[in-house]
Order: sequence, then structure tokens, then C-alpha cells
Amino acid sequence: MLESQPSIQEDETRLRQKIESLENQLEEIRLQTHVLLDIARALNASLDTGIIAANIISAIVSLISIDRASVCLYKEKSQDFEVIGVFDSGTLSPLIPSYLDFSFLNQVLAEGGTFYRIPQKPLDWDWICCLPLQNAQHKIGSINIHAIRQSEITSEQMEFLETVAGHASSALGNALLYAIVERESITDGLTHIYNHRYFQKRLREHISLCQRRKRSVTFGLLIIDVDNFKQFNDRYGHQFGDTVLVTIVRELRKNLREEDLIARYGGEEFVVLIPEATEKIMLHISEKIREVVEKTRVLNVQTNQEVSVTVSIGVTLWRPSDSPTSLIARADRALYKAKKTGRNQSVYE
Repeated sequence: MLESQPSIQEDETRLRQKIESLENQLEEIRLQTHVLLDIARALNASLDTGIIAANIISAIVSLISIDRASVCLYKEKSQDFEVIGVFDSGTLSPLIPSYLDFSFLNQVLAEGGTFYRIPQKPLDWDWICCLPLQNAQHKIGSINIHAIRQSEITSEQMEFLETVAGHASSALGNALLYAIVERESITDGLTHIYNHRYFQKRLREHISLCQRRKRSVTFGLLIIDVDNFKQFNDRYGHQFGDTVLVTIVRELRKNLREEDLIARYGGEEFVVLIPEATEKIMLHISEKIREVVEKTRVLNVQTNQEVSVTVSIGVTLWRPSDSPTSLIARADRALYKAKKTGRNQSVYE
């Protein structure tokens, strides 16, 4: 007996199904390609790590049924992680739970490969998938999926996630590099406080703000000079001179408010901008600084000798007629008087 041959109708049905399947696959590829192009553009359009993290999460959510996810940055000095993006489908203000142990991500980054395990039971926050973000030079962070609404992540979806991770590594790496370059461009290399250029920028901003405000408000300026600094260099060497400057900056930072801006003005001179100040406030702050420095002892590690140091301070307030140049000149004159009349004192003009 001859076997029955498939009918033309059955062949057509199978062909239509195959065509439909291929069309679905092509549509999925087209969608993924479109999303990847969008995320590549979005990631490279910003140097803000928070915005980059939000774009990463948005891209993942668009193609995978995710309930909870996060993006973390790796902090090399402390070897821990900073959460820069969180997604939770149940709330518009998601927070990472305090009990979540991020030390696990150190292992993921050390191994350098994607971590994935199929969810066994529903948990509030779990480690389902962790994609390491890194480049040839540095560990950057990770993309983490903590809960999904589908049974598992398919191989196609995993391929998409790893492509996104590649773009994310590049974008976050660029953002971190830019942040370092920007920070170095406005900070002093020795003391790590703001430099002269940044001080001038902020001084102009302070003046502009005061000029726009209707109520009477002003700000103060201190110019601080280390007394007899050349003698420290000549007697103990330039390395010890650097130690003196770093020590003074440490004491200044401890005794200034968060809103006060300190910068290295040049050599052994520092400037401090004090917002919304009065003459009384300025003299109080300047005397406090002078006294703190006077009590400070700087250890010379080569001789094991503690050396005392003092500063002279020129103090002034911004006046409506002032330009940046006239304000600095007045503080400079006050500093000159302080140094010429005995040093280790504050003079207001």
C-alpha cells in the first residue's frame, strides 16, 4: 500500500507558517536593531551617569518583561558599588532594599562574564542576571536584573542584554573619564581644592547673583597667606613646604561651612568665598581660621620635628560698585596691612 502524499493545501499551510515565523523573526530583529541604535545614540548623547543609567533600564524594559532592575557603578578606591539607576514596576520612586548585599557583584566583575540563573521562586529582590560593565583598563559597574515576569530570559534576549552592556560600558566609561578630566581642570593638583580659574568663575557668579537680588545681600572674601613660607622651603625643603600647604587646607576645610568655597589662589595663598556674610561674620570666620592654624603643628618626617605655622588674612565684603578686580584688590590691600603690621592676624577693609 502506497503512503499518502501531503496535499498541496498542507504544503501551502506549512509554507505560510514558515513565512510567518520568518517575518516574526525579522520583525524582532528589526525592533532590536532599532532599539540598539536608539540606545547607542541616547547613551552617547549624555555624560551624566544618572541619565545613562535611566536609558539603559529603559532599553531593557522595552524588550524584556522585567519587574526590578538596577545599574551600579564600581568605586575602585573602596571596592564597593554606587547605585545610579533603579527600576521597580510597582512604584514610581523605587529604592534598593538595604539588605541587598552588593559584595556579590565583586565576584561577577572579577570573573568578567554574565551571571544568570533561572528564577526558582518569586523573591522581592534577587540576583537573576548580572552583566559586568568593564573595559580593557577598568571595572566600571554592572547591570542587574532582580525580578522578571517571564519564566526565563531567552538566549536571544541575553544576546540583546550583552549588546546593551557593551554600549553601556563605553558610555559610562566616557562619562567617568570626562568627570575626571573636568574635576582635574578645576582643582589644584597638590591640595585638591579648587584652582584659581574656578575661583574666578564662581566669583563672577556670586557678583551676578547679588546684583540680581532685590534684597540687600552680599558675600565675603578672604585672602589667606602663609607667613614666612619661603623660609619653610629654604630651611626644610620644598616637600615640607607642600606638606605645610596640605595641612593648612585640611584645617581650613574642617572649619569652614559646606557652602563656603575655598580655592588655591597661587603659591602659598588661598581664597575663601563666604555667601551671605556680614562684617561681623567675616571677622569671626577669619579669626577662627587664624587661631586654628596657629595651634596646628606640622610634622617634618625627616627630622621628626613639629613645626608651627601661622597665616595672615585679608578680609572684605562685596559692595554693589565692585567688579571682581576691585573686590580682590581691596582684600589684597587688607592682607598687605596684616603682613606689614606683624603677621598672624586678620585685617578688614
